[in-house]
Amino acid sequence: MTKENIFAVGTMHIELFLPSEQIGRNAIIPRMTHGLNIVTMRSGNEDVTDCDALITENLDISLGIRTADCAPTCFSDGKKIGVAHIGWRGLCLGFIEKMTENFDTTNLSIYVAPFLHSFEIHKDFCYEQIVQKFGERYFSEKDKKLIFNFKDAISSLLPPQTVYDARDTGTDLSLPSYRRKDSGRFTTVVSFI
Repeated sequence: MTKENIFAVGTMHIELFLPSEQIGRNAIIPRMTHGLNIVTMRSGNEDVTDCDALITENLDISLGIRTADCAPTCFSDGKKIGVAHIGWRGLCLGFIEKMTENFDTTNLSIYVAPFLHSFEIHKDFCYEQIVQKFGERYFSEKDKKLIFNFKDAISSLLPPQTVYDARDTGTDLSLPSYRRKDSGRFTTVVSFI
């Protein structure tokens, strides 16, 4: 792991691991379902087979999330840390808002790891869900393709002090991307400082 993949944001310690790298801490990583389930980790032995986010107050627990193009989003208010897998479905169903409700917003730090900033969509179920949530303000046309600006939509729901990793899984070939047919996933791990 390179030094640019280990850093602090607020009261969080963040580590990013590529698929080829072994995770250094014993991070708890859920088996995601692209849903809205959040599991609160108290002992570290909770069932995480059907969730897309984890939260803990336990200083000894590290939380992780595996993603390719979805947005791995880390939260901390000094008393709790959390990590969530935010895809377009979760975004449209209010997952960011649901996660934020679990933290004290007066002292909230948020970090969003590398993700796909924009992508082509068709006028199908995905498009309809996005329009229902945001209207058409995050769509543009490029080379006769309908493009959804995922990063701007996410940014509209997070506080202005949110820290974003500048890397985009769509253009950074060192990161896995589902859209590029890369089967790997990178892991974002959050723990207390």
